[in-house]
Amino acid sequence: MDRPIFAVVTLLLLAFLTPTTSNPTKCRTEMCAQQLMETMDLLYRQSALEIFQSHHHHDVNPELLIWQQLLPFLEMVEQFEWSSFQSPLLRRQFEILIRELNFARQASNKDFVVASKVLRGVGKHKFMYHRRAANKSNPPPHELVSYVRNIKSIITNSNDLQEVKWYWREWRNRLPMDVKNALNVYIQYYQNMSTVEKPASSIWYAQYEDPKFMEKLEKVMEAIMPLYQQLHGQLRQTLWKKYGDAIIPSTGLIPHHLMEQALYEAWKKDSVFGNPYPDKKLPNLKQELDGKRFAPLDFITIGTKFFERIGFDRLTENFLREHFRLHRNGGPDCKSALFTAGEIHMKYCPSVSYKKLLTTHGDITHMEYAILRNNMRVGLNQEACPGFGNAMAEAVILSVSTPKHLQQHLNLLNNYTYDDEMNMNFLYRMAVHALLSIPTYLVHEKLWTDILDKKVDAKNINCHYWNLMEKYMGVGPSLATNNKKLFGEFLGYEIYRDICLEIGQYQRGNKAKPLFKCDFAENQQAGQRLRNMMNSGSAKPWHEIIKEWTSTQPTKLNASPMLEYYEPLTTWMTEYNRLHNITVGWQHTEFCH
Repeated sequence: MDRPIFAVVTLLLLAFLTPTTSNPTKCRTEMCAQQLMETMDLLYRQSALEIFQSHHHHDVNPELLIWQQLLPFLEMVEQFEWSSFQSPLLRRQFEILIRELNFARQASNKDFVVASKVLRGVGKHKFMYHRRAANKSNPPPHELVSYVRNIKSIITNSNDLQEVKWYWREWRNRLPMDVKNALNVYIQYYQNMSTVEKPASSIWYAQYEDPKFMEKLEKVMEAIMPLYQQLHGQLRQTLWKKYGDAIIPSTGLIPHHLMEQALYEAWKKDSVFGNPYPDKKLPNLKQELDGKRFAPLDFITIGTKFFERIGFDRLTENFLREHFRLHRNGGPDCKSALFTAGEIHMKYCPSVSYKKLLTTHGDITHMEYAILRNNMRVGLNQEACPGFGNAMAEAVILSVSTPKHLQQHLNLLNNYTYDDEMNMNFLYRMAVHALLSIPTYLVHEKLWTDILDKKVDAKNINCHYWNLMEKYMGVGPSLATNNKKLFGEFLGYEIYRDICLEIGQYQRGNKAKPLFKCDFAENQQAGQRLRNMMNSGSAKPWHEIIKEWTSTQPTKLNASPMLEYYEPLTTWMTEYNRLHNITVGWQHTEFCH
């Protein structure tokens, strides 16, 4: 513990234990509990400030560091009969604090801390490159490369199939031993806490407050599989025309390095995917943005104005100046860095692109969420669950990405008319981006939980992975985890659909008002919905917050909002694939023998 923070802990503990009764250390009334929460809240905010100032660049999750400063209070918190408190908010606060502090105590283990640092930096790990790439006359004989800064760009942009395959294989074959050891530390950590009644995966999903969370994710994935298979069939047909039977096998499985390349290309103008109506070319949004001469800070201003115009408080110039900083180490795959635990700060990237325009709106959503929930006391000021902020960000991005929004609010695409064919091209691009990502998230999550619950032997982990890839993605190895993203993607469509139904911009069965055209910019009613969810913090489980603040009142993840969004595209793809005899689906292949 840092010395300044340690001093604060000592003073606050002494203040709380100052004799006000004959035996203060045994005061377990609800009033004493409220006083303890006030004391812990002060320490949380002081710790957040000091950790931001000294550790915000650190490899360890800063929120975990803050929780570790509160560990001296854990024993005291656990001594209260909190389940009998009259205040539901106080009961909820104690429930969350005990859960988070116990995790922080376990995570204080030296091996766990080291493992966390290793896994957070795995994408930046470098290995020695020593292959003479095609089409390079004098490449350096040896060069250090990492996935984030080098390999991802090569896979995205290279037209050399062997080069893409080589990097895909080498990166996976060169997984360093410290990463494998770190994964084993995490596995042992969760397995050691598990019991017969409480499997390791239920502990992994504790913040979702649903022991069968993985099963529900699988059910949602199964519901969207028919739509995914239609898109998979079109991609496979395109790749087969390009590479032939030697590369695209008769089983129907797409080699993984080609699927990965297609996913990375989804944002590019010259993607491997064609458009449903090739003669109706989508606008070059890079040229549009360049023509407006946007600077990176302009995207921040645009994002904050979006929220101001749907009823959120205006962020002052002073706030923007003090809480937003330009990312000095951007790189080709720069992502914004957000600090939202107590203190609220954002480092934004120096790049200007359509993708960055959308993701910046998502980042501002997280900032607005943090501002509102940080008004609540420690414990209640958390995300409702991991990925809840992602879901609201996804809903905002879906609104901002509509041609209507780009034309009316950003003065872009003024020379384009979006008729039915152009709208289908737009919807197709949205589907490529979303539908190719979701199965990847699910596979990694399913593999991880199966390992935690000992459903797969160590020797079969690799083949089990490819069984899952075959089942959910229709891909195979090129040679003969993120639950927040997965959850946020599904729930984001739910929030977006509900807002659009509520404000009347989406009407089921009305072709003039499809879901994918809904833009809730400048709609105060939509803003109130988002604010209500953000203001709830973690005062209730996520599914109760969604049920309370949405008109459809869902109680679990549901695939129907995503299916409704892509319904016109599903109809078009199904008919197109039928008319062109494009095979949909793939043969089952067993990789574990």
